Amino acid sequence: MYQIEARPLGDFDVAVCGGGVAGVFAAVTAARQGAKVVLIESAGALGGTMTESFMGNLRSSAAGVKQLQKKYPFVVLGVELTPLEKPEYDYIAKTGTREGYVPPVQDKPFDIELAATKEELMALGVKYAIGASHWRVDVPFAKQLAPDRDACIKEWFRQQMYMACDERVTILGHPWYNGKGLWYEDFSVIPHSMHMELAAALKENGKYVECNSHFTRSAHATEKYRYQYAEFLREWFEMGIPITYGSDCHHNYTDMRGDVWKYLSAAGFKEGDIVDLPDTAFWA
Repeated sequence: MYQIEARPLGDFDVAVCGGGVAGVFAAVTAARQGAKVVLIESAGALGGTMTESFMGNLRSSAAGVKQLQKKYPFVVLGVELTPLEKPEYDYIAKTGTREGYVPPVQDKPFDIELAATKEELMALGVKYAIGASHWRVDVPFAKQLAPDRDACIKEWFRQQMYMACDERVTILGHPWYNGKGLWYEDFSVIPHSMHMELAAALKENGKYVECNSHFTRSAHATEKYRYQYAEFLREWFEMGIPITYGSDCHHNYTDMRGDVWKYLSAAGFKEGDIVDLPDTAFWA
């Protein structure tokens, strides 16, 4: 039988057990009313599962990678980061949850933030990060709005420019991906000037670009779009931006490079043009 020695911490008016969001709020409220409060939490950080989920998943992945590396030393850990609206990020960082968040009213797009610092990621063994756009973060309640193609093009460009210039991003993931396929009939609706400005930022900051198999697999995509997208990647490649392959498989890996190659070869890609991420691109 194990025995645990209980030692008194002191005299308190209120003891709050659990450092989740509700526990933190209760402790703060009692302290503001003049009570001497002790907050007891068994985990290593406050905020409960909302705070720990992202980093907790990374810790788990890092542990798994370390085990794999014993047999497969070439395995490395990377993460995908997606832009967040800065006010929401600040609220979650302060409270540990999205619950209760009300977007502020302002007359300009929300600033952008990513979920973790480079130092936090490196401390968990992450070697590189893919930065990718998935949804609007420029206006309140964007996910509830009816799709607006022109507004989305403008916002995707803003987000991708941010990531092209951010030190945390190694690879720009699936450029111009859109879950609703708003421009998957004719890719030319996106101004060529946006491609060129993005390309300049990517090249200046030494970024890689992902050729994601989604552009051939999406049910929204027309054949016209698929060939256009491959030509878009080829133009960036010819400007000196390295292109690497990504499957976008979130569970069981499926190698779709054969399907992708049909369109890439038509755009002029040859064997060896699509590269693996070299060791020199990994964080030290």
